[in-house]
Amino acid sequence: MKALITGGAGVVGKALCRELQARGVCVRVLALPGDTLASSRIPSGVELVYGDVTHYGSLRPAFDDVDMVFHLAAILLSTQPSEFERINTQGTRNVISACQDAGVRRLLYVSSISVTYPILTPYGQSKLDGESLVRESGLDWTIVRPTLVIGDGGGIEFNMFAKYVSRFPVYFLPGGGMALKRPVRSVDLVQGIAAAGLEECAIWKTYALAGPSVMTMAQMAEAILRMRGLKHRMLKLPWWLCKRLAVLRAWIGGSSVSAEQALAGFLYDAAPSIENAEKDLGYHPKSPFDA
Repeated sequence: MKALITGGAGVVGKALCRELQARGVCVRVLALPGDTLASSRIPSGVELVYGDVTHYGSLRPAFDDVDMVFHLAAILLSTQPSEFERINTQGTRNVISACQDAGVRRLLYVSSISVTYPILTPYGQSKLDGESLVRESGLDWTIVRPTLVIGDGGGIEFNMFAKYVSRFPVYFLPGGGMALKRPVRSVDLVQGIAAAGLEECAIWKTYALAGPSVMTMAQMAEAILRMRGLKHRMLKLPWWLCKRLAVLRAWIGGSSVSAEQALAGFLYDAAPSIENAEKDLGYHPKSPFDA
């Protein structure tokens, strides 16, 4: 079996390469044209091709002679809402078309738990639109929704949060950091993605891929500080002040993230059940904060 991974030169992508190889799958990675470091990031034995999911002509040849596609390529942070639609939604549309034209039946789509938020950010909307396209594709699809990813150098959102709470002796959390999260280790996420793409019973199903424990943002901050040997103090920041001043953008994401997206992670719960993944995929994650 040969699998194509879009976005395979990224942190999660290269880990997925190793996981699939360990399961006896031949792997081809699609990297952006001009990414001169892609060859040094992917594991030995992985075939590297170049193409852009936003340009169908450059994308299409990568789909020849593969049995399935793991679609990871996406943009997570941007202050330009149109970029989410262009890359995440239109890019997914192009990937689906390439599968159809190349006769590839099996598609694994990596979405996001943010599609379940009661009010969607532009990023969440783009991933939800991608899910709709996948479900309507006529392909043998599976959708996975990762939560907050920790470890292996990845997890952009978590890394930003950890840097923020570790930076100064006093840090502020909107609403006291009471939003519920279920963070997942990168290694567990990758194993879940691989299993979801390879198991026949996962076809036409959607899985949340999260960690084993539910915790508040405040508890997560405390765990981060404890692991780093720090004793910083948390102060509750009123929601009205967060929204009015959009302070989280400046404190946490800087120019790379909109105020709306920075605030959403603190406002909404992301602690889904993993029961279906446990049952179908043998998915048994460990706590990311275990010593």
